Amino acid sequence: MPASGYLGSFHADHIIARQHGGKSGWENLAFACLHCNRHKGPNIAGRNPQTGEIVELFHPRRDRWGDHFEWNRTELIGKTAVGRATIPVLALNDPGFLAIRIALIDEGFHTWG
Repeated sequence: MPASGYLGSFHADHIIARQHGGKSGWENLAFACLHCNRHKGPNIAGRNPQTGEIVELFHPRRDRWGDHFEWNRTELIGKTAVGRATIPVLALNDPGFLAIRIALIDEGFHTWG
């Protein structure tokens, strides 16, 4: 969902949690909505649901979004192991998010795909 469509506040998330050695400088901080920040927690990896392999999560300072994700109408699809692991860890396709995306499309606010 675009940031302009999110009514809540954003939080400064440590990409690599401090407990894993992450620093509090700009290179290790990213804005995240409360939903994603809570789901990510201190995780730096997740399980690729296709293979069961443990892989790093999407890194917003290092990775390109389009390399790892694509839209199927309102559902976010992982194109790579990183994308496939990140989606369930951050719960990016929760029913509430899907409903909001449908409403945004229906209102002409945004199109995905």
